[in-house]
Parts: sequence; C-alpha cells; structure tokens
Amino acid sequence: MKKITLFLISFTVILADININGDARFRPRYDIIENGDNSSTSNLYYLYRARLNMKADIGDGWFFKTKLGTLGVAGNTKIGSSGNEPGILTSFRPTVSFMELYFGNMSEDWGFWAGAFPLKYNSALDIHFYSDKLVDIPFANFNNGSTLGFAGYKTLMDYKINWFLSVDNNVIEQEEFADGSEPIDDCDDFTLGLDVKLNFGDISVTPRFLTSFGGTDDDIFPTTFGADIKLPQLLGLSPSASYYSSSNGESGDVSHYDADHMRLGLNYKLNKGNFKFFYDMATKDDDKVSYMWLSYLVPLYESDKGSVTMTPTFRLQNGKNAGTESFDKDYSRSKIEVTVQIKFK
Repeated sequence: MKKITLFLISFTVILADININGDARFRPRYDIIENGDNSSTSNLYYLYRARLNMKADIGDGWFFKTKLGTLGVAGNTKIGSSGNEPGILTSFRPTVSFMELYFGNMSEDWGFWAGAFPLKYNSALDIHFYSDKLVDIPFANFNNGSTLGFAGYKTLMDYKINWFLSVDNNVIEQEEFADGSEPIDDCDDFTLGLDVKLNFGDISVTPRFLTSFGGTDDDIFPTTFGADIKLPQLLGLSPSASYYSSSNGESGDVSHYDADHMRLGLNYKLNKGNFKFFYDMATKDDDKVSYMWLSYLVPLYESDKGSVTMTPTFRLQNGKNAGTESFDKDYSRSKIEVTVQIKFK
C-alpha cells in the first residue's frame, strides 16, 4: 500500500506541469448562394467539432504544445456528409489529427519553437495565402489557424518583434538525370512574416510584413504589408481597422496580380454579451469583393471549470473571386447560423 501511495504521489508530481483543456461546438447553418447566372442554392446543414489542447512545461521556459481535432474547414464536420466512408451516413465519425504539434522555449526577451504551430489571426494572412478568396477568414478556416515551420520573438528596445518562417513546399533541391539532360536546381518554398506592436497612448498599431520566396528562378511569389489599428474606446465601443496590400510578381508576369484588403471592425459589450461587427472591402486587380460579419455572443453558463455560450451570427459576401474562374460580381452568399460552444479547463 505504501508503494502504491508513493507511486500515485510521484505520478501527480510528474503531471503537475501538464495542462489539458478544450472546446466543443454545435452549429446549425442556413446557407444561401445566389450566382450571377440566376442559379441559386439554399441549404440547411449542421456542423460540429471538438478540440483538445495539451501543454507541458518542463522548466526554464521549455514547453510542448499540441491540439487534437478534425482536419475539416475550421475543424468542423458536416452531419450527413461522409464522402466514401463505409456504412450508412449516420455511421460516419470524424478522424482525429494533430492540428498543432510544436515545442520550444519562451523566456522574458526571446522565444523560439518549431513544428505545426498557430499564428495569431490577422487579415494579412488571408490576402497573402488566399488571394483567390480575399475576404471572410480563409486562413483560420482552411489552415485551421496554424502553419508549419519555425517561429519566435525577440524583444529589442522594449519592442517585441514576432516572426515566423513557414515551409510552404518541400522539393528536391538538385536532381541529375542519367540521360545527361539538363539538371534541375530547385529550392523549398518559404514565407517570412514579421510584426511588432506599437503603442501611442490609447492607440495601438501593429505593422506586418510577409514575403514568400524559394523555388526556381522562374517562380514568382507574393509580398504583403500593412497594419492593424486599435482605437480607444468611445461610449463602450471598441473600434478597429486594418489595411493590407499584396503584390505577386511584377507587371507582365503571367501570374502577376495586385490586391488590397481593408477591414473596419467594432466590438461592443451589451449586457453580459459581446457584439462583434466587421466589414471587408477587397480588390484583386479589377475585381471587387465585400463581406460583412455580425454576431452577438451570449454567455449561458460560467464556472471555474469552463463556460457555455451561444452566438447567433449573420455573414454576407458580395462578389466572388475564385482563382482561375471568371469573376462573378453578382455573386452573393448569406450564412445565418447559431453556434453553441462549451469550453473546459
């Protein structure tokens, strides 16, 4: 009995610096799409997801983090849609993957980590990596808010400079052929991102810079720059704005484009809930897209162990830029949904 007690005490000590938390949500959505050719669809469907986070600290700033979830759009699974899985539709269950998986060190004035790690969301990521979508939150949806590679920060003169280097594509750097044909020299594709938060009284400005590079001499890559601005509260309102410009190559290049993205945002505490609104205006060459998000988070329950919330949301997109497809200026998509979420810690 003494040995068992000693083992349990030792086991508790070993796990003392491991924290496990997570969330789950259920979301009914009514999705209305109207195309410029007068075709349209209206669809009511149900989304659900669950995520489990674990963090381990082993001392002197060294840590390990992981997130488990489903590799769907925004980690969601659609009920009644199972692809080619065996069994009837209600037999399908989503598989679990490592959404995040990284470790490193965080100290007072520097930090470094590597693996599959999250990036704090901002619309620069959208316009840089998803220029075929431009608006909404495509990086959070399709990348599940994370990327692969290396990241960290360094404090210089009281300013914290954040950086990341994502490995976007892995290739064979040099390949020679037995028939004596011209060898291929190539390079992995990377994206370097930098940002720093600057405070001017009650106003904060966060400039950001992203540039992609690598590949062969014939490849062209986008460069994006701009800033997020948070303004002081006024009558309980918290306004914000951002502007980013992105350019892929130079004029005359086959894949050249110029794009920009402006977002105006507003948050407001109403009763016990939180009202959120933002409006996107984006262009890619001559194509114009707009997007509106309106939601109200209502707390249903809260304790020391977690919380339950409900968030009615309305989203509206006008115009559609879809890669090589022709631009549809009369495209419209409305999403009306209610998200019920539980968080535990």
